[in-house]
Amino acid sequence: MTRTPMTKNTKASGHPMLRPLGLLLLALWLAPVHAAEPPLQLAAADEGSAAGAGANRSAGRGFKPVLRWGLDGVLVEAGRLVDAPEARSTATARVSPFVAWQPAREWEFRAGARLEAVTQRDGPGHYDDSGAELTDTFVRYRRGDTRLTLGAQTVLWGRVDAVPTIDRVSRVDLSRFVLDDLAERRLPQPMLRWEQSFEELKLDAIVMPGFKPALLPDLQSVWSPIDRRGGRVFGLPQTPAIGAIARFASLREDLDGSGGAAVRVTRAGAPVDLGLTLAHTRQPLPYYRLDPLRMTLTRIQPYNKFVGADMEFVAGGVTLRSELGTASDVPATRLDGSMATGRSWDWIGAVEFFPGGKDTRVNLQLLTRQLRVDGPVLELKRYTGVNGEVQTSFGQGRWKLGLRFASGLNVHDVYLSPRLSYVGWEPHEFFITAHHFRGEDRTLGGFHREHGMVAVGVKTRF
Repeated sequence: MTRTPMTKNTKASGHPMLRPLGLLLLALWLAPVHAAEPPLQLAAADEGSAAGAGANRSAGRGFKPVLRWGLDGVLVEAGRLVDAPEARSTATARVSPFVAWQPAREWEFRAGARLEAVTQRDGPGHYDDSGAELTDTFVRYRRGDTRLTLGAQTVLWGRVDAVPTIDRVSRVDLSRFVLDDLAERRLPQPMLRWEQSFEELKLDAIVMPGFKPALLPDLQSVWSPIDRRGGRVFGLPQTPAIGAIARFASLREDLDGSGGAAVRVTRAGAPVDLGLTLAHTRQPLPYYRLDPLRMTLTRIQPYNKFVGADMEFVAGGVTLRSELGTASDVPATRLDGSMATGRSWDWIGAVEFFPGGKDTRVNLQLLTRQLRVDGPVLELKRYTGVNGEVQTSFGQGRWKLGLRFASGLNVHDVYLSPRLSYVGWEPHEFFITAHHFRGEDRTLGGFHREHGMVAVGVKTRF
């Protein structure tokens, strides 16, 4: 249950902040290179890249090869855990260097990595960790309205923030739980991707011959889904039997095989943008299969058959979004600890608007999830909640004040994250933020109710 780095993790030696400082120095050295080079026409591999298939058609006969390197982003953060029994302080430093080469109008090559150092101190859960993860690393060919990409790619399907139902092919990053924005909680999967545009229609087909499981934090981390000290497993009630398994069971993995395949068709145009997604892929989030007799916890991400539809409608400065999806073969835990499978139904409706102008943005989402499985299970069979973000700017746009939130409606489950940022020195953002969790068993807020945190840091997006 440690992170799954590109290179083997090593325990820290020397002062705990030496590696974070080293990554920051690397960022400062590379950042000017990134800013000074001419832009390379690389389209992002996400939902907004529909126009990317023909982006290079205007390059003309005078195209010149471009070699570019630098950073995609930097994060340096130090936090104070208010009530956690495991530790009192935590720090993270992360840099994402890349190199990209476009030797011809039709061809693109890119390689990238995410280097990260983490420390957690002042308690029995003390640990230091470092690792490297592959970011978008691929070879791409484009001609006209056709684009073919082979390699590790981050593909974010869906229209809503926070919990997109349609997001079935990206790799989920749980190393910092929900502290980061959605795009920063996704990593690439190895895949072959074919994108084809037909005027208002776009076809996006993916085959994943390999599979990278969700990235988990170190077992000592306060964000681990297995709480050895407290005897808890994320999503399950806190009982003596589960407590014994969480504390003493052997941890195993059953994650062999391919990632599956998926296809998505979208239509962009007035008055409504529409999307349809079909997938036979691995479940994005891990499930722990209990074996009380053998005292084992086996991490799996089984295949789901998924069908989803989504829409987006803009009128009068208000954007309405919705996603509906159903997945089969979703695992759940029976009362005796054995695994059952059922069908899940997820619906999300979202509204985004700007009251009083562009200085304030409000994004509200209502979501509901039902798990249909025969007989009683330990997990919640139904969850309904609201989440979203309110953000405003002031001081001639140099300051931003925001609040991310989530709350259950049929169960007690609360997450609040206020944030004050200074963005007057672009592209850097200096921030102070807090994370507050409360809730009952089996919920996000309940599992992390002792992990409230106040943090300061700097984030750079290039």
